[in-house]
Parts: sequence; C-alpha cells; structure tokens
Amino acid sequence: MYISGRILPERLAALINTPLFTRGASASGDTLLEIILRSSMQAVDSTAASLFLADKTLEKTQTVAYICDDTFYCLHAKKELPAAAAWVLRQNEPLRMNAPDAESRFTSNGMDGTPYSASGFIAVPLCVEDSRIGVLQAVGKKDGGNFSESDLSLLNLVAGYAAPVYRTSCAYQVYEDAVKQREQRAEYITKETPFIASSPVMREKFELCKQLAFSDIPVLIIGENGVGKASVAKQLHIHSRRADHPFIRVNCTEPAEQLLAHRLFGGAADGTSVTDASDKSCFQQAEGGTLFLDEAAAIPLSLQKRLLDRILQLEQSGGNIRLIASTSRDLERLTREGDFLSELYGKLNVLPLYIPPLRQRKEDIEALAQFFLRQAAQEMRKPFTGFSADAQEALQQAEWKENIRELKNSVEYGCLNGCPPLVTAEYLFPPSAAAVLTGETGGLKTATDVFKRTYIRTVLEKTGGNQTAAASILKIQRTYLSRLMKELNIKENL
Repeated sequence: MYISGRILPERLAALINTPLFTRGASASGDTLLEIILRSSMQAVDSTAASLFLADKTLEKTQTVAYICDDTFYCLHAKKELPAAAAWVLRQNEPLRMNAPDAESRFTSNGMDGTPYSASGFIAVPLCVEDSRIGVLQAVGKKDGGNFSESDLSLLNLVAGYAAPVYRTSCAYQVYEDAVKQREQRAEYITKETPFIASSPVMREKFELCKQLAFSDIPVLIIGENGVGKASVAKQLHIHSRRADHPFIRVNCTEPAEQLLAHRLFGGAADGTSVTDASDKSCFQQAEGGTLFLDEAAAIPLSLQKRLLDRILQLEQSGGNIRLIASTSRDLERLTREGDFLSELYGKLNVLPLYIPPLRQRKEDIEALAQFFLRQAAQEMRKPFTGFSADAQEALQQAEWKENIRELKNSVEYGCLNGCPPLVTAEYLFPPSAAAVLTGETGGLKTATDVFKRTYIRTVLEKTGGNQTAAASILKIQRTYLSRLMKELNIKENL
C-alpha cells in the first residue's frame, strides 16, 4: 500500500470515524459505493469523488459511481475508462494532479459536468491482494488549494479498506442470492406436490428420505396409485446435493410406445440429430441431477432392453445421475412371469421404499385436505377457512381408494360447489357423483350431464364467471355455452 508524507493523528482518527469504517462492512450494493465515496471526500476534504469498477479486461468499467454537488450517481454499464483512471489501473500506482490542464492526456475524469480544468484530483487503485478491481478518485479541494501527499496517503488507506469490503459484499450477495433461489425452488417443488408428514409412519418416511438423499443408491418407491410417490421422489432430490440440478420425471404409462421411446432415449437414440432440448434423452436432460422413472412397470418389454443398456452405459462411463423409479404394480411378480427383465429389476430395486395408502395414515388426511383447500380457495377466489364438523368426519371415514389424488379432487369439488366459509360434507361427496359411478343415474345422458355441469362450472370459476372467456377455453360458441347453462341449470352469478 502506498503511504507517503506525514499524516497527523487527528486526520487518521477522523478517517476511522468515517461511515466506511463505522458501518461499511454491513452495507452492500449501491449503498456501499456511496459510503466509500462520501468517506473519501470526508477524509481528504474534496468537493467530489468518483469510483470506477473495472471489468476483467481492465480496459472498461462495469460500474461507474460518483458524487457531484452532494448528489450520488451510479451507472451499471460498460463504459470507457477515463484517461487518468486507465493510467492508474494499468500502472497500479497512485496519481496526484493539481494542474490537470498541464497534462493533456488527463483532460477527462469521467464525471459529467466536472472537468479537470476546474480543479485538481488524486486517484488510487482499488486492489484485493494482487487483483486490481478499480480506481478511486477524489476531485477538488474544498478550500481551493492543492492535494498533498498526506491526502494521497489517506485516500490510499480508504481504498485499502474499501476494496476487500466491497469484494466480500459481492461474494456474500452471490451466496445470498443462491440461497434464496434454492429456497424458492424447494418451495415451488413442495407447493406443486406437497409432502405432508403428520402421521408417525410418514414422519418416519420423511426422515428416511433425508438420510437417503445423501446417497446416490437407486431407490424404488412402491405404493398404490395416488399415494404420493412422485412427491417422495422430489423430496429425495430436494434434500440431496443435486437440488440445484434438474429433476427429470418420465411418465412411463405413456400409451404411445414411440413417444415413450423418444422421451427415454431422445432423437439421437434413433440415429437422428438432436436439434433442441426436447430431442435430448431423459439421461442427457438429467445430467448432474435426478432421473425419476414414474411407474416403471409400465415400460413395454420392447424398450426395457434399451433402457437397461443405457443404465449400464451410465454406470460404465461414470455418469452423474441419481436414478429413482416408482411402481404401483408387483414388479417381482412381473419379473417371474417374464413381463419385466430381471436384470433391469435388479438395477432399479437396489433400495425399496414402501409408501402406505392414505387409509392407513389417517393423521395425514386433515393436513392434506387443508392444504388442498387453501390452493383451491385461492384459485377460485372463494374465502374458505376450513371444513364443517360433518365434513371432517366424512373425510376421516372415506376409503380413499385413489388415495391423495381422490382427496384432492373431492376438496376441489367441495370448494367449487360449496359456500364459504366452511366446506360441508354434502358437497364433498355429492349423490350425483356417486350415482354416476354406480350406474344409478338413469342412463348415459344423465351421467354425461353430470360431467358437463361439473366441467363447465369449473371453467366458469376459473374465468371469474366470464362466459366469453369460458367459451373460448371450452372451444364452443358463446351462444351455445349460454344455452348449455340454461339446460344444465347453471347459475350465471357463480
């Protein structure tokens, strides 16, 4: 650090009491830049100050900040370095000019409206260890006099403290942004597929997920349809070191074998060129993250050998992917019967994880129902606050053969048809819906009318009762929708 001249103790004491030394370490962004500039002006008694933060080339600025007429200005943009700042940065030496006009090469200081012809200046490099990051300048002594060597030394002291504080602030900001992004991402994933663990058995599964998340061992999640296998897979991903990388889910129940093959193996698997992300295989898309094969038992036998080969290639090449699969069918039985390759089963079933059905963990029902109610109430703009006593009892007594999926549908139906503030049992399980399922409605027409009424009301709720918008979503004429509403006894003021 450049130190020259005799600095009086009172000037050093005054420097230490500037905002940079008293609160600069807790500031960030433009606030910190302003503190550095005002502390510089206070330390050397200048009328103005400027700060140039250089890019990696050290030829242009990425940020220009200055104070002129007691007003702070800041510009985050590429800009040519003024001659004086460029010289200081290039030579890595301080510069003192009390008669700038004598040096034609230093006729611009980069501060609009404050040419050097009006006053002298001092400039010092901003350095962190051996890295140069910018230039700090003080312009014009308040008393109209000249800048001294002591002024230059004081400005150097300011720069010597300010540079590492600024670099630390930037590093912390990057870290803070990364943490926020990760939290937002985890919150988004959890919101999309909630993982409710109110029951003892699911709390145990949740803790197991956190333990297994730190390993790359393939996991096979087993359970009935709708128990939340995809949610469990996401929990394994969220709590792993791969959380900031892709979570790729492949729905293996895709009815078209060709589409499933494209999803699994991409365009390149068929010898075609990969032109965009949609042509990449799921293995390419999941690089560094997690690949989730949802309902793997549904993969046709004709594709299983190709999938096995791809997994073997992944192992041999040291590919960086965590493999998770799920199934609601008995894969072991399918393997014995020859409908599923035993070697592929062995690759997927390294660590089985069983998720019990909702009827075996009734403690989760209320928490899940409340979650789905909040979602539905917000989407439908209805101020529901909970469930009536009879609705709570009905929720606990239901069989929930389709598990969480069925519970979600029931809550949404109750929210759609009921009246706030509480959802009542009569709207959770409407007789008409039960009649449709049991064939007691009086025929196909009645069942069709029940579906039409429910579907149209759902769309109208989403459009806030706007029939023109609803007709557009339903892909029918506005007049036809009006007629259907009269036929199906759907009120206009939903």
